Amino acid sequence: MNSLDNLQDKLSLELMVELSNHTGAVSLPRLGKRLGVRQSSLLRCIAYLGEQSVGQHQGAGWVRLEQDGERSMLSLTEAGRQVCQKMTAPADQDAAVSTGVILHQVQRVSFHGQASIAVLDQVAEEVPVALVYNGISHAVMLATPLNLEDFALGFSLSEAIVDDPSEIYEIECISSADVHGIEVQMRISAARFAALKERRRSLAGNTGCGLCGKESLRALPMQLPVIKSALVEQLSPASLYKAMQALNAQQVINSQTGAVHAAAWVDMQGLILALREDVGRHNALDKLLGTLASAKVIHKAFEPGFLLMSSRISYELVQKAARANIAILAALSAPTSLAIDLAVQAGICLIGFVREHGFVAYSHPERLQAE
Repeated sequence: MNSLDNLQDKLSLELMVELSNHTGAVSLPRLGKRLGVRQSSLLRCIAYLGEQSVGQHQGAGWVRLEQDGERSMLSLTEAGRQVCQKMTAPADQDAAVSTGVILHQVQRVSFHGQASIAVLDQVAEEVPVALVYNGISHAVMLATPLNLEDFALGFSLSEAIVDDPSEIYEIECISSADVHGIEVQMRISAARFAALKERRRSLAGNTGCGLCGKESLRALPMQLPVIKSALVEQLSPASLYKAMQALNAQQVINSQTGAVHAAAWVDMQGLILALREDVGRHNALDKLLGTLASAKVIHKAFEPGFLLMSSRISYELVQKAARANIAILAALSAPTSLAIDLAVQAGICLIGFVREHGFVAYSHPERLQAE
């Protein structure tokens, strides 16, 4: 059998949740009535969630089907109850954590001839997010539906749609059952909206090269503001190493899914003050910039720090950092040549390949402390 379709996935989850509400076994007719499905659909779920093998496919071992006279009774195994506890735990700890993760039934297959196993896997959520200014849709991005108000504010600032958070009067996230995706509706000042209409361009799907939607080469901004040196402190390698070691543990969604990027704001002692995650590295940075601009953490203007990212560094990330007056941008992966060129021009210390053994400084190494 192939992995279940979306409808069957949903039913499997609903079945697990329903069983978790009972301390004992529940009859199949009662479950069918509670869930509003036929018994044949339940049996298909049980084939994947149960303890028995179906052909070459080993069941997940989360539910147990037993006969009580003429009645077929279903209950959760101990392993199944543990899974249900893990499913509900994030909501108790932090409701926002579970927003970016969904459960999907998959087949886990071994290269060594063992039977494949049906399991519920945690998958990073990705949805279309429309950014709407004064009723006009400006961009549609694919993003993780988490911290979207931060995303909208950060995007507006990093794309120079507004120059200051005060120019955005209102942000509202709207979802509808009729439309797949989320609208983030913003009301901005009349002056900024007039300027936006003058330079309207399509940014739909801009999660890759960063040039999507540009009408010509002239539309690619290559002159960046130079970092104001008064706000810059030298970064010690020890602080960078400390932040690198702490980054993985703070990537909550990535630890569950392995599919999202992180952008973190770190003080000069290596303490991570804020971190945002998203399926898109540009989105993750915009969310972080929005968080900083909204003063949810110690603001960068009053607490010097640096930017640490889990992804590679594209020119667009350097561009966003320059506009936010961030003087040091470090990442676990490598920069592109254009990113290095722009960092040199803007006065940004660009650091790549941050690893246990060291790192590579691609531009402005004078922003690093000598050891």
